[in-house]
Amino acid sequence: MSRPALVGRTVAAGAAGWAAACGLVYWRTFRRLPRSHRDSRRLTPADFELAYEELEVLTADRLRLLTWLLPGTRDAVVVVSGGYRGHISDVLGIGAALRRAGFSVVAYGWRGTPGSDTAPHTLGANERRDLTAVLDAIGDRLGPLPIGLLGYSMGGAVSISVGADDPRVRAVCADSAFADPVTLLEERLRHQLHLPAPVLADPVMALMARRTGARLAEFRPVAAVARLAPRPLLLIHGDADASVPVEHGRRLYAAAGDPRDLWVLPGVGHVGGYFANRTAYVERVIDFFDRALGEAGGPRS
Repeated sequence: MSRPALVGRTVAAGAAGWAAACGLVYWRTFRRLPRSHRDSRRLTPADFELAYEELEVLTADRLRLLTWLLPGTRDAVVVVSGGYRGHISDVLGIGAALRRAGFSVVAYGWRGTPGSDTAPHTLGANERRDLTAVLDAIGDRLGPLPIGLLGYSMGGAVSISVGADDPRVRAVCADSAFADPVTLLEERLRHQLHLPAPVLADPVMALMARRTGARLAEFRPVAAVARLAPRPLLLIHGDADASVPVEHGRRLYAAAGDPRDLWVLPGVGHVGGYFANRTAYVERVIDFFDRALGEAGGPRS
């Protein structure tokens, strides 16, 4: 075989491998959940002996979201957002604790997760519409009550981004939130594949934008977090988090305005604070919302 032909085959093989790697990264990161998972309905608030109702929630792009309202005894609401492609029931433990403290609690499933309409997953870029639609539904159902946001992982990043520009939000608590999804994606690629991140990250993001309309580079919680001030912010992060390194929490804290607090949990992994010490975690989160929502969140008459 001639040298030019050998070079041509090598280049073609390299290009095919690169395209296959990009496709694999996209599929693993943004693929839709299988039907068996989408159709599953695990725990409900009834399993915690909590009264609840389903709220009608329709996003701006016409997707229906499974949403639960746990009515409380105080004039304040805490909206709990779970992690990437998580199940709505994942947040029922902390949701039940907040409800016992008197807050009304709203939990919801992201687009494409069990009980909600099928849709592509976009690591928070389009999911911001989901949280905004939930806030609209709360206003329709309960009126203009003060609202606090509690989010986990992607839910924390979305809570920061949406809360920064929505005056209905009085406070945000974000657990294991990422500062920038592009940075997070590049970090994971470098760690797992040991390749220069832009070689794969850039085409993967371009493919996502083409297929879903979501532009990941325009979703940057670290650029939005300063706009939360003077509303209070509590950041929670484990220093053993292998999924979203604690440096993301520190970047968010550095970019935020006061009042702000960063609670770093030694030896705790991704969204593991609640499970590491339920009592301390619940007390810290409830105390934050007690102080943040203030007198407006007092008992109902």
